[in-house]
Amino acid sequence: MKAKKNVFFLLLLSLMLVLSACSGGNSSTPTNGNTNAGSGDGEEVAGQEGGELVYVVPSDAPTLDPHGMNDTATTNVTTQLFDRLTAYEADGTVIPSLAESWEAVDETTWEFKLRDDVKFHDGTDFTADAVKMTIERIIDPEFASPRAVVLNMITEVVVVDDYTVQFKTEKPFAPLPAHLAHNAGSIIAPSAIEEENNGGKKVDENPVGTGPFVFGSWNRGAEIVLNKNENYWNGAPALDSVKFVVNAEQSTRVAQLEAGEAHVIQVGASDVARVEGLESAGIELTRVRGTRMDYLGFNMEKEPFNIKEVRQAISMAINKNDIVDGILDGQGVPAVGPLAPTVVGNYQDLEPLGYDVEAAKALLAEAGFEDGFETTLFVNEGSKERADIALLAQDQLSKIGIKVNIETIEWGAFLEKTGAGEHELFILGWTTVTADADYGLYALFHSSAFGAPGNRSFYANDRVDELLDLARSETDQAKRDEAYKEISEILVDEAPMVYLQHPDFIYGTNGANGLFVDFSGTPYFHGVKLN
Repeated sequence: MKAKKNVFFLLLLSLMLVLSACSGGNSSTPTNGNTNAGSGDGEEVAGQEGGELVYVVPSDAPTLDPHGMNDTATTNVTTQLFDRLTAYEADGTVIPSLAESWEAVDETTWEFKLRDDVKFHDGTDFTADAVKMTIERIIDPEFASPRAVVLNMITEVVVVDDYTVQFKTEKPFAPLPAHLAHNAGSIIAPSAIEEENNGGKKVDENPVGTGPFVFGSWNRGAEIVLNKNENYWNGAPALDSVKFVVNAEQSTRVAQLEAGEAHVIQVGASDVARVEGLESAGIELTRVRGTRMDYLGFNMEKEPFNIKEVRQAISMAINKNDIVDGILDGQGVPAVGPLAPTVVGNYQDLEPLGYDVEAAKALLAEAGFEDGFETTLFVNEGSKERADIALLAQDQLSKIGIKVNIETIEWGAFLEKTGAGEHELFILGWTTVTADADYGLYALFHSSAFGAPGNRSFYANDRVDELLDLARSETDQAKRDEAYKEISEILVDEAPMVYLQHPDFIYGTNGANGLFVDFSGTPYFHGVKLN
Protein backbone atom coordinates (compact mmCIF):
# COMPACT_ATOMS: atom_id res chain seq x y z
CA MET A 1 0.00 0.00 0.00
CA LYS A 2 1.37 3.43 -0.89
CA ALA A 3 1.89 6.08 1.75
CA LYS A 4 1.48 9.88 1.76
CA LYS A 5 3.35 12.25 4.08
CA ASN A 6 0.48 13.71 6.03
CA VAL A 7 -1.44 13.06 9.22
CA PHE A 8 -4.15 11.04 7.51
CA PHE A 9 -1.75 8.42 6.24
CA LEU A 10 0.16 8.30 9.50
CA LEU A 11 -3.17 7.58 11.16
CA LEU A 12 -3.88 4.81 8.68
CA LEU A 13 -0.51 3.19 9.37
CA SER A 14 -0.95 3.45 13.12
CA LEU A 15 -4.48 2.08 12.90
CA MET A 16 -3.30 -0.98 11.00
CA LEU A 17 -0.48 -1.56 13.49
CA VAL A 18 -2.87 -1.29 16.42
CA LEU A 19 -5.26 -3.71 14.73
CA SER A 20 -2.39 -6.16 14.46
CA ALA A 21 -1.33 -5.68 18.08
CA CYS A 22 -4.76 -5.71 19.68
CA SER A 23 -6.75 -8.34 17.85
CA GLY A 24 -6.99 -11.89 19.18
CA GLY A 25 -5.07 -14.53 17.27
CA ASN A 26 -6.00 -18.08 16.39
CA SER A 27 -4.18 -20.22 18.90
CA SER A 28 -4.69 -23.63 17.34
CA THR A 29 -4.88 -23.23 13.58
CA PRO A 30 -2.23 -22.15 11.07
CA THR A 31 -3.11 -18.92 9.33
CA ASN A 32 -2.89 -20.62 5.96
CA GLY A 33 -6.34 -21.98 6.74
CA ASN A 34 -7.54 -18.54 5.67
CA THR A 35 -6.48 -18.89 2.07
CA ASN A 36 -9.85 -17.42 1.21
CA ALA A 37 -8.48 -14.19 2.58
CA GLY A 38 -5.16 -14.48 0.79
CA SER A 39 -3.07 -15.25 3.85
CA GLY A 40 -0.66 -18.11 4.20
CA ASP A 41 2.48 -19.20 5.97
CA GLY A 42 3.38 -21.98 3.53
CA GLU A 43 2.49 -24.78 5.92
CA GLU A 44 0.82 -27.76 4.24
CA VAL A 45 -2.46 -28.90 5.81
CA ALA A 46 -2.62 -32.64 6.42
CA GLY A 47 -5.54 -34.60 5.01
CA GLN A 48 -7.12 -35.90 1.86
CA GLU A 49 -8.70 -34.36 -1.21
CA GLY A 50 -12.46 -34.49 -1.50
CA GLY A 51 -15.26 -35.37 0.87
CA GLU A 52 -18.10 -33.44 2.45
CA LEU A 53 -17.51 -31.47 5.65
CA VAL A 54 -20.46 -31.39 8.04
CA TYR A 55 -20.76 -28.23 10.12
CA VAL A 56 -23.57 -28.51 12.68
CA VAL A 57 -25.02 -25.12 13.61
CA PRO A 58 -27.62 -23.95 16.14
CA SER A 59 -29.79 -22.07 13.64
CA ASP A 60 -30.40 -21.70 9.93
CA ALA A 61 -29.27 -18.60 8.08
CA PRO A 62 -32.22 -16.20 7.73
CA THR A 63 -30.93 -15.28 4.26
CA LEU A 64 -28.11 -16.02 1.83
CA ASP A 65 -28.02 -12.39 0.72
CA PRO A 66 -24.93 -10.89 2.40
CA HIS A 67 -26.71 -7.52 2.46
CA GLY A 68 -29.97 -8.94 3.76
CA MET A 69 -29.38 -9.48 7.48
CA ASN A 70 -26.76 -8.47 10.03
CA ASP A 71 -26.35 -11.73 11.91
CA THR A 72 -23.83 -14.49 12.54
CA ALA A 73 -25.72 -17.34 10.86
CA THR A 74 -25.93 -15.40 7.59
CA THR A 75 -22.27 -14.38 7.81
CA ASN A 76 -21.01 -17.91 8.42
CA VAL A 77 -22.57 -19.19 5.20
CA THR A 78 -22.13 -16.21 2.90
CA THR A 79 -18.44 -15.85 3.84
CA GLN A 80 -17.86 -19.12 1.98
CA LEU A 81 -19.80 -17.95 -1.12
CA PHE A 82 -18.56 -14.40 -1.52
CA ASP A 83 -15.21 -12.63 -1.38
CA ARG A 84 -14.55 -9.04 -0.37
CA LEU A 85 -12.02 -6.50 -1.64
CA THR A 86 -10.00 -6.86 1.55
CA ALA A 87 -9.77 -9.49 4.28
CA TYR A 88 -8.48 -10.01 7.82
CA GLU A 89 -5.35 -11.92 8.72
CA ALA A 90 -5.39 -13.96 11.94
CA ASP A 91 -3.94 -11.05 13.91
CA GLY A 92 -6.51 -8.58 12.55
CA THR A 93 -4.28 -7.03 9.91
CA VAL A 94 -6.17 -5.91 6.80
CA ILE A 95 -4.80 -7.71 3.74
CA PRO A 96 -5.61 -7.92 -0.01
CA SER A 97 -8.29 -10.21 -1.37
CA LEU A 98 -10.21 -9.20 -4.53
CA ALA A 99 -8.25 -5.95 -4.40
CA GLU A 100 -4.51 -6.29 -4.95
CA SER A 101 -3.63 -2.87 -3.46
CA TRP A 102 -5.16 0.40 -2.36
CA GLU A 103 -4.20 3.94 -1.57
CA ALA A 104 -5.86 7.05 -0.22
CA VAL A 105 -5.69 9.56 -3.10
CA ASP A 106 -6.81 12.34 -0.77
CA GLU A 107 -8.60 12.54 2.57
CA THR A 108 -11.98 11.61 1.04
CA THR A 109 -10.97 9.36 -1.87
CA TRP A 110 -9.71 5.79 -1.76
CA GLU A 111 -8.51 3.99 -4.89
CA PHE A 112 -8.44 0.19 -5.16
CA LYS A 113 -6.63 -1.84 -7.81
CA LEU A 114 -8.51 -5.09 -8.49
CA ARG A 115 -7.40 -8.57 -9.48
CA ASP A 116 -7.89 -9.27 -13.19
CA ASP A 117 -8.06 -13.09 -12.95
CA VAL A 118 -11.30 -13.58 -11.02
CA LYS A 119 -14.60 -14.96 -12.28
CA PHE A 120 -17.99 -15.15 -10.63
CA HIS A 121 -19.65 -18.53 -10.15
CA ASP A 122 -21.70 -17.92 -13.31
CA GLY A 123 -18.50 -17.57 -15.39
CA THR A 124 -18.68 -13.78 -15.81
CA ASP A 125 -15.68 -11.56 -15.11
CA PHE A 126 -15.15 -9.75 -11.84
CA THR A 127 -14.58 -6.06 -12.68
CA ALA A 128 -14.89 -2.59 -11.21
CA ASP A 129 -18.45 -2.39 -12.58
CA ALA A 130 -19.39 -5.33 -10.34
CA VAL A 131 -17.89 -3.56 -7.33
CA LYS A 132 -19.82 -0.40 -8.15
CA MET A 133 -23.10 -2.28 -8.52
CA THR A 134 -22.62 -4.15 -5.23
CA ILE A 135 -21.63 -1.15 -3.11
CA GLU A 136 -24.34 1.07 -4.58
CA ARG A 137 -26.86 -1.65 -3.76
CA ILE A 138 -25.95 -1.86 -0.07
CA ILE A 139 -25.85 1.90 0.51
CA ASP A 140 -29.07 2.57 -1.42
CA PRO A 141 -31.64 3.90 1.12
CA GLU A 142 -34.45 2.33 -0.89
CA PHE A 143 -32.87 -1.10 -0.60
CA ALA A 144 -32.63 -0.47 3.17
CA SER A 145 -29.96 -3.06 3.94
CA PRO A 146 -29.55 -3.70 7.68
CA ARG A 147 -25.82 -3.68 6.95
CA ALA A 148 -25.73 -0.31 5.19
CA VAL A 149 -24.25 1.24 8.33
CA VAL A 150 -21.00 -0.64 7.61
CA LEU A 151 -20.40 1.22 4.32
CA ASN A 152 -22.76 4.21 4.27
CA MET A 153 -19.84 6.60 4.72
CA ILE A 154 -19.30 6.00 0.97
CA THR A 155 -21.08 8.67 -1.06
CA GLU A 156 -19.94 7.73 -4.56
CA VAL A 157 -18.33 4.80 -6.39
CA VAL A 158 -16.27 5.76 -9.45
CA VAL A 159 -15.12 3.23 -12.06
CA VAL A 160 -11.71 4.42 -13.29
CA ASP A 161 -11.17 1.45 -15.59
CA ASP A 162 -12.06 -2.25 -15.63
CA TYR A 163 -9.81 -3.02 -12.69
CA THR A 164 -9.61 0.27 -10.80
CA VAL A 165 -12.34 1.68 -8.59
CA GLN A 166 -12.53 4.72 -6.32
CA PHE A 167 -14.67 5.30 -3.24
CA LYS A 168 -15.62 8.85 -2.30
CA THR A 169 -16.56 9.63 1.29
CA GLU A 170 -18.21 12.79 2.57
CA LYS A 171 -15.57 13.09 5.30
CA PRO A 172 -12.24 11.35 5.92
CA PHE A 173 -12.72 7.75 7.04
CA ALA A 174 -9.46 5.98 7.83
CA PRO A 175 -10.94 2.52 8.66
CA LEU A 176 -12.54 2.07 5.20
CA PRO A 177 -10.23 -0.82 4.12
CA ALA A 178 -11.18 -2.65 7.33
CA HIS A 179 -14.89 -1.99 6.77
CA LEU A 180 -14.67 -3.38 3.25
CA ALA A 181 -13.41 -6.66 4.73
CA HIS A 182 -16.70 -6.98 6.64
CA ASN A 183 -19.15 -9.53 5.23
CA ALA A 184 -21.33 -6.56 4.20
CA GLY A 185 -18.69 -5.81 1.56
CA SER A 186 -19.26 -9.18 -0.16
CA ILE A 187 -19.20 -8.66 -3.93
CA ILE A 188 -22.28 -10.05 -5.69
CA ALA A 189 -22.37 -10.98 -9.39
CA PRO A 190 -24.10 -8.30 -11.49
CA SER A 191 -26.19 -11.04 -13.10
CA ALA A 192 -27.74 -11.92 -9.72
CA ILE A 193 -28.47 -8.29 -8.87
CA GLU A 194 -29.94 -7.64 -12.31
CA GLU A 195 -32.16 -10.72 -12.08
CA GLU A 196 -33.47 -9.54 -8.72
CA ASN A 197 -34.05 -6.01 -10.05
CA ASN A 198 -35.95 -7.44 -13.04
CA GLY A 199 -38.36 -9.37 -10.84
CA GLY A 200 -36.63 -12.76 -11.04
CA LYS A 201 -34.95 -14.72 -8.28
CA LYS A 202 -33.72 -12.64 -5.36
CA VAL A 203 -30.07 -12.81 -4.32
CA ASP A 204 -31.28 -14.75 -1.28
CA GLU A 205 -32.24 -17.60 -3.65
CA ASN A 206 -29.47 -16.97 -6.17
CA PRO A 207 -26.30 -16.13 -4.21
CA VAL A 208 -23.66 -15.79 -6.94
CA GLY A 209 -20.25 -14.65 -5.74
CA THR A 210 -16.57 -15.32 -6.38
CA GLY A 211 -15.91 -17.37 -3.24
CA PRO A 212 -14.34 -20.81 -2.83
CA PHE A 213 -17.74 -22.50 -2.63
CA VAL A 214 -20.79 -22.37 -4.89
CA PHE A 215 -24.40 -22.53 -3.74
CA GLY A 216 -25.80 -26.04 -4.04
CA SER A 217 -29.11 -26.46 -2.21
CA TRP A 218 -31.08 -25.13 0.75
CA ASN A 219 -33.68 -27.05 2.71
CA ARG A 220 -34.78 -24.13 4.83
CA GLY A 221 -34.64 -24.79 8.53
CA ALA A 222 -32.67 -28.00 8.03
CA GLU A 223 -29.52 -27.76 5.90
CA ILE A 224 -27.54 -25.80 3.34
CA VAL A 225 -25.11 -27.47 0.92
CA LEU A 226 -22.24 -25.59 -0.73
CA ASN A 227 -20.12 -27.18 -3.45
CA LYS A 228 -16.48 -26.72 -4.43
CA ASN A 229 -15.69 -23.85 -6.79
CA GLU A 230 -13.38 -25.69 -9.18
CA ASN A 231 -12.27 -22.40 -10.76
CA TYR A 232 -11.59 -20.43 -7.59
CA TRP A 233 -9.01 -17.73 -8.21
CA ASN A 234 -7.05 -18.62 -5.08
CA GLY A 235 -7.03 -22.37 -5.71
CA ALA A 236 -9.93 -24.81 -5.51
CA PRO A 237 -10.80 -26.10 -2.03
CA ALA A 238 -9.79 -29.64 -1.11
CA LEU A 239 -13.36 -30.34 0.07
CA ASP A 240 -16.01 -31.38 -2.44
CA SER A 241 -18.71 -29.73 -0.36
CA VAL A 242 -19.69 -28.19 2.97
CA LYS A 243 -23.00 -29.04 4.58
CA PHE A 244 -24.48 -26.73 7.24
CA VAL A 245 -26.81 -28.90 9.34
CA VAL A 246 -29.20 -27.22 11.78
CA ASN A 247 -29.59 -28.64 15.29
CA ALA A 248 -30.91 -26.31 17.97
CA GLU A 249 -29.86 -28.57 20.87
CA GLN A 250 -26.39 -27.65 22.06
CA SER A 251 -25.74 -30.88 23.96
CA THR A 252 -26.74 -32.87 20.87
CA ARG A 253 -24.30 -30.91 18.72
CA VAL A 254 -21.50 -31.89 21.09
CA ALA A 255 -22.63 -35.52 20.93
CA GLN A 256 -22.59 -35.34 17.14
CA LEU A 257 -19.02 -34.05 17.22
CA GLU A 258 -18.01 -36.83 19.60
CA ALA A 259 -19.64 -39.47 17.40
CA GLY A 260 -18.03 -38.14 14.24
CA GLU A 261 -21.39 -37.10 12.77
CA ALA A 262 -20.13 -33.51 12.78
CA HIS A 263 -16.69 -32.41 11.65
CA VAL A 264 -17.06 -28.91 13.09
CA ILE A 265 -19.21 -27.20 15.73
CA GLN A 266 -18.92 -24.00 17.69
CA VAL A 267 -18.52 -25.13 21.28
CA GLY A 268 -20.51 -23.38 23.96
CA ALA A 269 -18.43 -22.23 26.91
CA SER A 270 -20.28 -24.54 29.28
CA ASP A 271 -19.25 -27.55 27.15
CA VAL A 272 -15.55 -26.73 26.79
CA ALA A 273 -14.46 -28.98 29.64
CA ARG A 274 -16.45 -31.86 28.17
CA VAL A 275 -14.89 -31.41 24.73
CA GLU A 276 -11.40 -31.00 26.21
CA GLY A 277 -11.86 -34.46 27.68
CA LEU A 278 -12.30 -35.81 24.16
CA GLU A 279 -8.98 -34.54 22.79
CA SER A 280 -7.40 -37.95 23.19
CA ALA A 281 -10.01 -39.22 20.70
CA GLY A 282 -8.75 -36.81 18.05
CA ILE A 283 -11.11 -33.91 18.76
CA GLU A 284 -9.33 -30.57 18.73
CA LEU A 285 -10.27 -27.12 20.04
CA THR A 286 -9.59 -23.79 18.33
CA ARG A 287 -9.79 -20.78 20.67
CA VAL A 288 -9.90 -17.14 19.62
CA ARG A 289 -9.95 -14.13 21.94
CA GLY A 290 -12.44 -12.09 20.00
CA THR A 291 -14.12 -8.70 19.73
CA ARG A 292 -17.61 -9.72 20.81
CA MET A 293 -19.78 -8.18 23.53
CA ASP A 294 -22.82 -10.05 24.83
CA TYR A 295 -25.54 -7.98 26.41
CA LEU A 296 -29.00 -7.83 27.90
CA GLY A 297 -30.81 -5.12 25.97
CA PHE A 298 -33.75 -2.87 26.80
CA ASN A 299 -36.39 -1.51 24.47
CA MET A 300 -36.20 2.13 25.52
CA GLU A 301 -39.38 2.95 23.63
CA LYS A 302 -41.39 0.86 26.12
CA GLU A 303 -42.12 1.71 29.72
CA PRO A 304 -40.54 1.43 32.20
CA PHE A 305 -37.30 0.97 30.25
CA ASN A 306 -37.42 4.59 29.13
CA ILE A 307 -36.45 5.47 32.72
CA LYS A 308 -32.70 5.54 33.34
CA GLU A 309 -32.96 4.52 37.00
CA VAL A 310 -34.85 1.36 36.04
CA ARG A 311 -32.16 0.40 33.53
CA GLN A 312 -29.42 1.17 36.04
CA ALA A 313 -31.17 -0.91 38.68
CA ILE A 314 -31.35 -3.93 36.38
CA SER A 315 -27.69 -3.47 35.48
CA MET A 316 -26.71 -3.42 39.15
CA ALA A 317 -28.83 -6.46 40.02
CA ILE A 318 -27.04 -8.82 37.60
CA ASN A 319 -23.73 -10.30 38.72
CA LYS A 320 -21.49 -10.55 35.65
CA ASN A 321 -18.92 -12.66 37.49
CA ASP A 322 -21.59 -15.32 38.00
CA ILE A 323 -21.96 -15.43 34.22
CA VAL A 324 -18.26 -15.58 33.34
CA ASP A 325 -17.09 -17.86 36.13
CA GLY A 326 -20.21 -20.00 36.28
CA ILE A 327 -22.07 -20.18 32.99
CA LEU A 328 -19.04 -19.53 30.74
CA ASP A 329 -16.66 -21.52 32.94
CA GLY A 330 -14.09 -18.73 32.66
CA GLN A 331 -14.14 -18.64 28.84
CA GLY A 332 -14.25 -14.84 28.56
CA VAL A 333 -14.04 -11.65 30.62
CA PRO A 334 -16.70 -9.49 32.32
CA ALA A 335 -17.58 -6.34 30.38
CA VAL A 336 -17.07 -2.89 31.90
CA GLY A 337 -18.60 -1.21 28.86
CA PRO A 338 -19.60 -1.89 25.26
CA LEU A 339 -16.15 -2.49 23.72
CA ALA A 340 -13.96 -5.55 24.15
CA PRO A 341 -10.31 -5.03 25.18
CA THR A 342 -9.27 -6.26 21.69
CA VAL A 343 -11.04 -3.37 19.90
CA VAL A 344 -9.09 -0.32 18.72
CA GLY A 345 -10.46 2.72 20.57
CA ASN A 346 -11.71 0.79 23.59
CA TYR A 347 -11.50 2.40 27.03
CA GLN A 348 -11.33 -0.11 29.87
CA ASP A 349 -10.81 2.29 32.80
CA LEU A 350 -14.54 2.89 33.11
CA GLU A 351 -16.41 2.89 36.39
CA PRO A 352 -19.11 0.34 35.65
CA LEU A 353 -22.42 0.09 37.44
CA GLY A 354 -21.27 -2.46 39.99
CA TYR A 355 -23.24 -5.38 41.37
CA ASP A 356 -25.24 -3.96 44.29
CA VAL A 357 -28.69 -5.39 45.05
CA GLU A 358 -29.61 -2.87 47.76
CA ALA A 359 -28.64 0.09 45.59
CA ALA A 360 -30.66 -1.44 42.74
CA LYS A 361 -33.74 -1.66 45.00
CA ALA A 362 -33.29 2.00 45.98
CA LEU A 363 -33.08 3.05 42.33
CA LEU A 364 -36.28 1.16 41.51
CA ALA A 365 -38.06 2.84 44.39
CA GLU A 366 -36.77 6.23 43.23
CA ALA A 367 -38.23 5.50 39.80
CA GLY A 368 -41.62 4.69 41.32
CA PHE A 369 -41.38 0.90 41.24
CA GLU A 370 -40.79 0.05 44.89
CA ASP A 371 -42.87 -3.12 44.43
CA GLY A 372 -41.21 -4.00 41.15
CA PHE A 373 -43.00 -4.98 37.93
CA GLU A 374 -43.41 -7.83 35.43
CA THR A 375 -41.68 -8.08 32.06
CA THR A 376 -40.73 -10.51 29.28
CA LEU A 377 -37.22 -11.44 28.19
CA PHE A 378 -36.62 -12.73 24.64
CA VAL A 379 -33.85 -15.28 24.08
CA ASN A 380 -33.07 -17.15 20.86
CA GLU A 381 -33.05 -20.91 20.39
CA GLY A 382 -29.81 -22.82 20.04
CA SER A 383 -27.61 -21.34 22.77
CA LYS A 384 -27.45 -23.05 26.15
CA GLU A 385 -25.33 -20.16 27.46
CA ARG A 386 -27.92 -17.53 26.55
CA ALA A 387 -30.68 -19.71 27.98
CA ASP A 388 -28.69 -20.05 31.21
CA ILE A 389 -28.00 -16.30 31.31
CA ALA A 390 -31.74 -15.70 30.92
CA LEU A 391 -32.46 -17.98 33.87
CA LEU A 392 -29.78 -16.27 35.96
CA ALA A 393 -31.22 -12.84 35.10
CA GLN A 394 -34.70 -14.10 35.96
CA ASP A 395 -33.46 -15.25 39.38
CA GLN A 396 -31.33 -12.22 40.20
CA LEU A 397 -33.94 -9.68 39.07
CA SER A 398 -36.56 -11.40 41.23
CA LYS A 399 -34.49 -10.26 44.23
CA ILE A 400 -35.32 -6.64 43.40
CA GLY A 401 -38.98 -7.35 42.73
CA ILE A 402 -38.91 -7.76 38.94
CA LYS A 403 -40.75 -10.82 37.64
CA VAL A 404 -39.19 -11.95 34.34
CA ASN A 405 -41.01 -14.23 31.93
CA ILE A 406 -38.67 -15.91 29.44
CA GLU A 407 -39.76 -16.42 25.84
CA THR A 408 -37.52 -18.59 23.65
CA ILE A 409 -37.79 -17.77 19.94
CA GLU A 410 -36.42 -19.22 16.71
CA TRP A 411 -33.43 -17.20 15.44
CA GLY A 412 -34.98 -15.60 12.35
CA ALA A 413 -38.16 -14.67 14.21
CA PHE A 414 -36.05 -13.35 17.11
CA LEU A 415 -34.21 -10.99 14.77
CA GLU A 416 -37.44 -9.83 13.14
CA LYS A 417 -39.21 -9.18 16.45
CA THR A 418 -36.33 -7.32 18.09
CA GLY A 419 -35.68 -5.39 14.87
CA ALA A 420 -39.31 -4.30 14.83
CA GLY A 421 -39.28 -3.31 18.51
CA GLU A 422 -41.71 -5.99 19.67
CA HIS A 423 -39.57 -6.83 22.70
CA GLU A 424 -39.09 -5.49 26.21
CA LEU A 425 -35.85 -7.24 27.24
CA PHE A 426 -33.62 -9.42 25.07
CA ILE A 427 -30.24 -11.16 25.15
CA LEU A 428 -27.97 -10.79 22.13
CA GLY A 429 -24.36 -10.18 21.15
CA TRP A 430 -22.47 -7.78 18.92
CA THR A 431 -19.12 -8.56 17.35
CA THR A 432 -16.90 -5.67 16.30
CA VAL A 433 -15.96 -7.35 13.04
CA THR A 434 -13.63 -4.54 11.92
CA ALA A 435 -11.85 -4.45 15.32
CA ASP A 436 -12.39 -0.66 15.28
CA ALA A 437 -14.63 1.19 17.76
CA ASP A 438 -16.67 2.81 15.00
CA TYR A 439 -18.28 -0.50 14.11
CA GLY A 440 -18.50 -1.52 17.76
CA LEU A 441 -20.55 1.56 18.68
CA TYR A 442 -22.14 3.23 15.65
CA ALA A 443 -24.66 0.56 14.71
CA LEU A 444 -25.58 -0.20 18.33
CA PHE A 445 -26.08 3.34 19.58
CA HIS A 446 -26.48 5.88 16.75
CA SER A 447 -30.07 7.05 16.37
CA SER A 448 -29.93 6.47 12.60
CA ALA A 449 -29.50 2.71 13.17
CA PHE A 450 -32.76 1.87 14.95
CA GLY A 451 -33.89 -1.74 14.68
CA ALA A 452 -32.35 -4.29 12.32
CA PRO A 453 -29.09 -2.36 11.61
CA GLY A 454 -28.14 -2.87 15.26
CA ASN A 455 -29.76 -0.34 17.61
CA ARG A 456 -32.40 -2.70 18.96
CA SER A 457 -32.45 -0.71 22.20
CA PHE A 458 -33.86 2.25 20.21
CA TYR A 459 -31.42 4.46 22.08
CA ALA A 460 -31.06 8.10 21.04
CA ASN A 461 -28.69 10.66 22.50
CA ASP A 462 -27.71 13.81 20.59
CA ARG A 463 -24.26 14.00 22.21
CA VAL A 464 -23.51 10.35 21.44
CA ASP A 465 -24.63 10.88 17.82
CA GLU A 466 -22.39 13.94 17.57
CA LEU A 467 -19.36 12.11 18.98
CA LEU A 468 -19.90 9.04 16.81
CA ASP A 469 -20.11 11.20 13.70
CA LEU A 470 -17.02 13.15 14.79
CA ALA A 471 -14.97 10.02 15.45
CA ARG A 472 -15.88 8.67 12.01
CA SER A 473 -14.28 11.60 10.25
CA GLU A 474 -11.46 12.44 12.67
CA THR A 475 -7.96 11.68 11.36
CA ASP A 476 -6.19 11.93 14.71
CA GLN A 477 -6.43 8.58 16.52
CA ALA A 478 -5.88 10.23 19.91
CA LYS A 479 -8.90 12.47 19.31
CA ARG A 480 -10.93 9.48 18.17
CA ASP A 481 -9.96 7.69 21.39
CA GLU A 482 -11.13 10.69 23.45
CA ALA A 483 -14.47 10.67 21.66
CA TYR A 484 -14.93 6.95 22.25
CA LYS A 485 -13.95 7.39 25.90
CA GLU A 486 -16.68 10.01 26.41
CA ILE A 487 -19.20 7.88 24.50
CA SER A 488 -18.39 4.86 26.68
CA GLU A 489 -18.78 6.90 29.86
CA ILE A 490 -22.19 8.16 28.72
CA LEU A 491 -23.28 4.67 27.74
CA VAL A 492 -22.31 3.21 31.12
CA ASP A 493 -24.31 5.93 32.89
CA GLU A 494 -27.38 5.77 30.63
CA ALA A 495 -27.31 1.95 30.43
CA PRO A 496 -29.26 1.29 27.22
CA MET A 497 -28.15 -2.29 27.81
CA VAL A 498 -26.42 -4.40 30.44
CA TYR A 499 -22.89 -5.04 29.12
CA LEU A 500 -22.40 -8.62 30.23
CA GLN A 501 -19.19 -10.21 28.96
CA HIS A 502 -16.72 -10.63 26.12
CA PRO A 503 -16.72 -14.36 25.35
CA ASP A 504 -14.02 -16.34 23.59
CA PHE A 505 -14.85 -18.04 20.29
CA ILE A 506 -14.28 -21.78 20.59
CA TYR A 507 -14.62 -24.34 17.81
CA GLY A 508 -14.32 -28.10 18.00
CA THR A 509 -13.17 -30.23 15.06
CA ASN A 510 -13.23 -33.99 14.56
CA GLY A 511 -11.59 -35.46 11.48
CA ALA A 512 -10.85 -32.10 9.87
CA ASN A 513 -7.68 -30.02 9.66
CA GLY A 514 -6.90 -26.46 8.61
CA LEU A 515 -9.92 -24.62 10.03
CA PHE A 516 -9.32 -20.88 10.26
CA VAL A 517 -11.44 -18.73 12.60
CA ASP A 518 -11.00 -14.97 12.54
CA PHE A 519 -11.28 -12.62 15.51
CA SER A 520 -15.00 -12.10 14.81
CA GLY A 521 -15.60 -15.83 15.23
CA THR A 522 -16.24 -16.50 11.52
CA PRO A 523 -15.00 -19.89 10.25
CA TYR A 524 -13.35 -20.31 6.83
CA PHE A 525 -13.48 -23.70 5.11
CA HIS A 526 -11.39 -23.04 1.99
CA GLY A 527 -8.22 -24.47 3.55
CA VAL A 528 -9.85 -27.42 5.33
CA LYS A 529 -9.11 -31.07 4.57
CA LEU A 530 -10.75 -34.16 6.00
CA ASN A 531 -8.62 -36.90 7.56
